[in-house]
Amino acid sequence: MISTLTKLKVCDNSGVKNVKCFKVYKTFFGTVGSLVYISVKESKNKNKYKKGDIIRGIIVRNKKAINRHTGNFLSFDSNDIVLIDSKYDIVGTRIFGPLPFELRKKRYVKLLSLASSII
Repeated sequence: MISTLTKLKVCDNSGVKNVKCFKVYKTFFGTVGSLVYISVKESKNKNKYKKGDIIRGIIVRNKKAINRHTGNFLSFDSNDIVLIDSKYDIVGTRIFGPLPFELRKKRYVKLLSLASSII
């Protein structure tokens, strides 16, 4: 679960490396598919977003286990996020690593089409 002041990694090719969450939209804790407001902590040199910029993102991976209806649990090694702009379009053109199938239930089909694999 992601809450305020949680450090996240960015898993797309937008140029931002590390961010910090300061607001989860409409809830207290964010899970896979939640919208969050984040602050950029580290980025590459020549990038659209600099340190301290406030942007939006969608949580795509959690360390907290996801319970599936089949009785299986799914968890990842890190808390990862994908950046989106003010029109809710994805900033990057590629997404690194696998994405969970639960994103399809939340209607983020564009994310799943860019992913390398779906679990």
